[in-house]
Amino acid sequence: MRYRIIIRTLAAAAAAVAYTVASFSCANTSKGPSGGPKDTIPPVVVGIAPEVPMKSFPVNKGKIVVTFNEYVQLKNPYQEVLLSPPTKKKPQAKIKKKSVVVTFEDTLKNDQTYTLLFGQAISDVNEGNQFNNYSLMFSTGEQFDSLIISGTVMDYATLLPQKGMVVALYLNPTDSCLIKTLPDAVAKTDDWGYFCVQGLKGVPYSLYALEDKNNNQLYDRGGEKAGFCDTTITPDIVGKPDMPQIKMMDMKDTLACLSRPSQTDIYIFKETLSSQYIENSGRISERECFIKFRAANPQIDTFRIKGVFDDRIIRQFNPEGDSLTFWINDQRPVADTLFLRINYMKTDSTGKLVPFGENIKLVKPFDKSQLTDAEKGDPNKSGLTNDYLRNLGNTRGDRNRNPFGNNDNGKKDELEKPDKKNQERKDLLKMKLTVDGKTVENRGIELEFPTPLIQANKDSITFTSKTPRGVVSDVRFTLERDSSNMLKYKIQSEEPYKTGNEYKISIKTATFKDINSFTNDSTFRTFSLPTDDKLCSITLEITGTEKQEYIVELVNEKRDKVFLSHKISGDCNLLFPYLNAGVYSFRITQDVNHNGKLDVGDIVKRIPPEKARLLKMPDGKVIIKLNEQTDLTQSVDLKTLFR
Repeated sequence: MRYRIIIRTLAAAAAAVAYTVASFSCANTSKGPSGGPKDTIPPVVVGIAPEVPMKSFPVNKGKIVVTFNEYVQLKNPYQEVLLSPPTKKKPQAKIKKKSVVVTFEDTLKNDQTYTLLFGQAISDVNEGNQFNNYSLMFSTGEQFDSLIISGTVMDYATLLPQKGMVVALYLNPTDSCLIKTLPDAVAKTDDWGYFCVQGLKGVPYSLYALEDKNNNQLYDRGGEKAGFCDTTITPDIVGKPDMPQIKMMDMKDTLACLSRPSQTDIYIFKETLSSQYIENSGRISERECFIKFRAANPQIDTFRIKGVFDDRIIRQFNPEGDSLTFWINDQRPVADTLFLRINYMKTDSTGKLVPFGENIKLVKPFDKSQLTDAEKGDPNKSGLTNDYLRNLGNTRGDRNRNPFGNNDNGKKDELEKPDKKNQERKDLLKMKLTVDGKTVENRGIELEFPTPLIQANKDSITFTSKTPRGVVSDVRFTLERDSSNMLKYKIQSEEPYKTGNEYKISIKTATFKDINSFTNDSTFRTFSLPTDDKLCSITLEITGTEKQEYIVELVNEKRDKVFLSHKISGDCNLLFPYLNAGVYSFRITQDVNHNGKLDVGDIVKRIPPEKARLLKMPDGKVIIKLNEQTDLTQSVDLKTLFR
């Protein structure tokens, strides 16, 4: 710390001398001296009162003053500054000159070790350089409890690190402790979902993590994410300031942050809400509508639209199971106002599911070209029926925008200024075609449409291969719809791809037709397998599947991008080829009930969600760093990973 102060002092002196010399040398020029390099160094602590170690700290009206070498500022101190264990009244943090002054409004416990955590509250005034994750320990007795527990909080499905989560520890937990009782110790996760709870005793603790949106350090069911550790943990590591678990880290140093020791992982999820009712509904286009339910997996008895045959209705739930999109597959004109009758199981005032019937009006969105006359009160001239105008706005959907205003994002409706190309072809079916030589063996050639198809003519698709000598041949292929999303299709080659060959996929006009009778334009793509000898590969030798289904995904170190994915149901070797040098991780998901999604658990009953885990390498890390021309083989025992 003193070394940094000396360096900055010398730098300031050198800058002063340089400025003096520059002033004389530039006296006859019109351009003034520059301001020097930008300050990127965080503030430095130059004094703490009471002095460290803080023992026999007063239980009433105590105060801690942290003084810096420059003026600092506080950002969101009520959210960022935490006391562990917490008190009903939170500590108050204020600025006084170059110091941060913390006062304690509540009575502290006798003979208790406390940790004061500043999170991301402190930064300097001039450049806003963050003084991140600073902490101080003090005791109201003569001794310190010095043990620690470290870990990582992640989303249960994506395994993405969760920033700003409160980690709560309990010595004697009850079923409702997270809802009603302040924890015996707390910490907060950083940018990488990492936490370190300090000042602990050598006794078993139960660990929870919660989103804590309202900052009360308690769990609010239904409105916040939460999770828990399956077993209790007895800390046995003595915390020291220079340990990577405790010391201040640069959040931009990816490898250093991900290399910190983590004793446990906590996976947070949002519990399934028990109250079921229709929360929202609306009409997106002439033939597309939606219903949003409060809870997932609604029990629907009957679903009928007046004047539309049941076999003309195409329905699809979202992956979460709480939103139903449906389309009308009927070439006849669709009424401006649709009348839907739905009978389903709704939660009554006593919390029980009972049969309930509901009528919903679904009004077709306005065509902007007709709005001018409609605004003038001449519906006949505009072509809009009186019934349409009367029912406009009576649907429940917030996705139905104000026809006389702008969209939610502040941009004008696309119908106001239609694309010139689309004006020439109003019945154009837009199609997204995606193919990449690096991933085509795994993902195939992907097609995505905005609406369900009623025609997919495979014979109008040509798939060819051309050798380096120019010999062209047809490639046998399959065309299949995605089992979980009816708007996506995949073209897969029935024969192995060959390195050095050039492949071409060609799709003729009107190969595909949707429920609106719109058809696609012709298109084509060419691709080849990579031949760069600097590329890498990873082979996973997987055992321990025990006839269960898993999804194995290669992701980046932040787990927010999937490079390759495999579905497996038995022991096998998986190849992940054509990888650039870089840092990767493997996310493996267990689908116990074969429903294609991860099911959530119950916090109060301590029922965990279905599992997704990161593959840990022999060194205990979840990251794999590949250098150029690396071919890595790794054994994976899924029985061990998921135990």
